Formats: sequence, structure tokens, C-alpha cells
Amino acid sequence: MPQKAQAQADPGASGNMELGARLRSARAKIGMTRKDLARASGASERYLSHLEAGDGNPSLNVLADLAQALDLAVADLLPLGGERSAEQAQAAAMLRRLPPERLETVMDWLQKTAVHSSRKGRRIVLIGLRGAGKTALGAALADRLGVPFIELSKEVEKAYGGSMGLLLEMGGQNVLRRYEAEVWDRICRTQEAAVIGAPGGIVADGPLYERVLGAAHSIWLQASPEDHMSRVVEQGDFRPMAISRSAMADLKAILDARTPDYGRADAHLNTSAQDFDQTVRLLEDVARGLLDVKTAI
Repeated sequence: MPQKAQAQADPGASGNMELGARLRSARAKIGMTRKDLARASGASERYLSHLEAGDGNPSLNVLADLAQALDLAVADLLPLGGERSAEQAQAAAMLRRLPPERLETVMDWLQKTAVHSSRKGRRIVLIGLRGAGKTALGAALADRLGVPFIELSKEVEKAYGGSMGLLLEMGGQNVLRRYEAEVWDRICRTQEAAVIGAPGGIVADGPLYERVLGAAHSIWLQASPEDHMSRVVEQGDFRPMAISRSAMADLKAILDARTPDYGRADAHLNTSAQDFDQTVRLLEDVARGLLDVKTAI
């Protein structure tokens, strides 16, 4: 296959070319020779030559060593700085270049802006992995607050006119995300006060998750991996983790991957640390604290 056609067929080729260009630019900017960079990073000159030509596929450790040798953040070597859009990449790069005293001022402004622009109303959204207790605890919390309890997945099924499994089979993840976004927007338009149970995978849709965090007071319901698994099995839900021989390892991997996003919630509550009734009381306290309401709504 000709070299040009091969590059077009390889989805990572353009990223490798950009990495090579960024590496050459960074080295040139500080006047460092390839030999100097090889000595400082521990990589061979030959390997660096391949990287700069766009032929290499470096590991994260190699990128970290190169970035340290060039006095850069690792993100500065990645296509789009590791961000999802050119605008986000530009904003992130500007923040990285700010001196500490300026960065503190900008962060303070961003936090105040986020608070002022928030339109969370009296909506509480419960997030977390399947088996965290969102349905049972959400219904109990809604009853105590005197507001509706809404399960986002159930509303998606109503809007679609079929089961979640059928929706995914016929339309795939893109259609599911579109329905979730439409249903979420409708809930926010029609419900000033509600407890909402969000599907565990909502964090995978970055734009929608941002809207969720901005339009409702969020609580991450945490549980031990063992409790997650046992609750799913008790519910009679065996798809697909509970029938896998490596079910627990899979569950822990999913939980580890989602923890940084779940951790962005306004509050966290461990549902494994006490019994159900105690958890409901604690959850009510957390919710009322977020709503800044001392008596019943």
C-alpha cells in the first residue's frame, strides 16, 4: 500500500503527525537539539527521529519523560492538548500559561460565575453506578421532600416507546444519548422541584453531564463493589456483568473509570456504611443542605 494511502487508513496517523510537529516545535522553541533531548529524556535519537516524523506511537511514560525534559505539561504534546475541541484546547493552554497569582484570580471568577449562572432550582439528581441504590433511595427521598421521583431511563423508554434494550439495539449509543438529552431538558423545563435518578453511564456523555451538573443539585451515591454486585443480582438483573467470570474485575474497572466524573457531584454519600433507613435519613440531610431548606418543601 502506498505510504499516503496507508496514513489515510490509519485513524491514529494524523494524531501521530501532530505529536511529531508539537515535539519539533517545542524542541526548537528552547533551542534543544535532538541529541540533547535524547540525553535528557532517556529516549534514543533514532526513536525521537521516528516520533518527530510522525511514525512513532509513544507510551504515556515516554510522553511524560519528554514533557519533563522540555519543561512542558504532557498535554502540550497531545493533539488538541488532550481536549475534545479546539476551543477547549485553547482555553486549557491559556490556563496552563498563567502565573500562579493570575490563575487563582481566574479560578475564583470561574467558581463565582458557575454559581451565579446555576439554575438548579429544587432539583436533586442522584448519580452513581448501577446498584448504588438510586431507585429505592430516590423514591424514599422524594417522599420525604414531597416532590416527584423521576427515573431518567424510564422517561427515555416512554419517549422512545420501547425498552432500553430495544432502543440500544435499534439505534445505538448516539440515539440513546439524544433521547436522554431531550428528556433531561423536558424535566428541567417542567419540574422545578424533583428527585431524579440518572443512569450510571450518563457520565460518558460529556455535554449532557455538564448540563445535569448545572441544572440540579447532584449527589453521588457510593457503594462498595461487593454491594454494587449483590444488589444487582438481588434485583434479578444479570446483564452482562453478573454472568461474567470476571464480573467483579469488570465492575471495579468501570467504577475506577467513572470515579473522577462521579466525584464532581455536589455531595457524596456512602450507601454501604449503614442500613437503608439510616441511609435515607442521611440522604435527606444532605439533600436539604444542598437546597438550603431546613423544613419540609
